[in-house]
Amino acid sequence: MGLREWIRKRMAEAKAEGDSAPVTSLVYSVMGKDEQPVHALGEYTSATYPTALADALRRRNDVAAELRAMDLGSEAGRRESLPRLVELLKTYPHPLAYEALVLAFVEQRRWDEAKGVAFAARERRWEVEHSPWPEVRSEVDRLRAWSPEDVEELRLEAIGELATPGVTRRAASASPEPVQVATDLTPALG
Repeated sequence: MGLREWIRKRMAEAKAEGDSAPVTSLVYSVMGKDEQPVHALGEYTSATYPTALADALRRRNDVAAELRAMDLGSEAGRRESLPRLVELLKTYPHPLAYEALVLAFVEQRRWDEAKGVAFAARERRWEVEHSPWPEVRSEVDRLRAWSPEDVEELRLEAIGELATPGVTRRAASASPEPVQVATDLTPALG
């Protein structure tokens, strides 16, 4: 088969596929035809966007809207919205809901429940940080990473065993060895 016959054959195949330019047929035969064009806005189109991710983002937006409507900046507001926060966590485990719930339990001195929520928040943070989707990974960028140890430190501070955060009262109250002062010194200006 000669070069002219090969080009005519490729042009006929291109015409059958709907491509009219012979150059595209030659490029496709050498480079291969792209299955899908690349999109400038990301790897997904509206047709290829994962439905599980779209559903999770919809639920997250609904929960975030309700969290914004609540008065979570005050102790009384967190106390009033406590049952609703638990319901919202069942809808979508939003990190802000975990944080508000931990603070509400700490303020009410419900230490075991606060530790449980802090543990769940830490586990959810790990899930979010290791998500395959950047939309989900961005949830925890600027939020505190709660742990049960943090709640225990708050408990110790509340009952008076922490003089300063991170230093137990027992360690702070242990007096150092007394310093011997010389008695044969004359007082200054005296």
